[in-house]
Amino acid sequence: MILLLTSSHDVTTDILMPYLRERGEVFRFNIDLWQQYSWSIWNGGYEITDPSGRICREKEVGAVYERKVVFNPPYIDTPAGGCPEAWLRNEVMLIWSSIKDLAFHYGKLALIHPSPYGTWYKMRQMRLAAEYFTVPDWQMLHSAKIRLSAPVVCKTNGVQPMGNGKILAVNKVDPNTVDVTYPWFLQQQVTDATHDVTVAYIAGKLFASEIKRVSTVDSRIAAVNGHAEWQPCELSDEEQQKIIAMMKATGLSFSRLDFMRTPNGLCFLEFNPNGQFAWLDIKNERGMITAICDEIMRVHNQHIS
Repeated sequence: MILLLTSSHDVTTDILMPYLRERGEVFRFNIDLWQQYSWSIWNGGYEITDPSGRICREKEVGAVYERKVVFNPPYIDTPAGGCPEAWLRNEVMLIWSSIKDLAFHYGKLALIHPSPYGTWYKMRQMRLAAEYFTVPDWQMLHSAKIRLSAPVVCKTNGVQPMGNGKILAVNKVDPNTVDVTYPWFLQQQVTDATHDVTVAYIAGKLFASEIKRVSTVDSRIAAVNGHAEWQPCELSDEEQQKIIAMMKATGLSFSRLDFMRTPNGLCFLEFNPNGQFAWLDIKNERGMITAICDEIMRVHNQHIS
């Protein structure tokens, strides 16, 4: 089966569809009509059901082709008359993104660069991490049966504000009361964790820190409020080897990885390919800032003699 990611108003897709159907089964997902589809995605696979009742199962998908994944209308003006500041910010951002893209072309982009193996969104991260660490059961769904039982937390795939600058933090939810007409990212809550652990991966070097778990679901809130403090911690040789192997598999040179420490070892949550790090070693007592600078200068010296 070919999974074709597009929109309902893309004429090119309409023209292409008959030719693809001559060669095999095609499942068309129109993102602008997402409310008419249901999906359930978990570590073992995914199932997407279209408005006609056809089901696309991951194990049956031989190719995924992205054509034109846009909503209709593609942009929402806020207010309806437009937002000059948003337009200006986007133009400036694209200029500097282009400079970064140019640096990548010439091999001058240090540490933070695109992976040669594609983009690492959370869904793919958790699939990879499951080869090395325990990953709490998870499910992304819409109009589908929830596979998880309490206790469950909800998360987001991105950082898009919900309005007035507010973002959805990690929250405990009752799976029996979740409104599945919304697209959800649910995960089994880790109830036996003693510490949160974050690890900065800098070109093969690891800098680990931990904070004792408190009553909040997201213990980062306690750190921000000054109720707890991150401290350097040690990782076992096996844990270090697994993290390094996993990061090599991503093709990235830098990431900050988040785990929970349980009686059975590290439990993977996510990694951020451009996560904050300086707050873990503000005075450079552990050499984290030096490691960052060394890698930047290594790239610099390859091009400037």
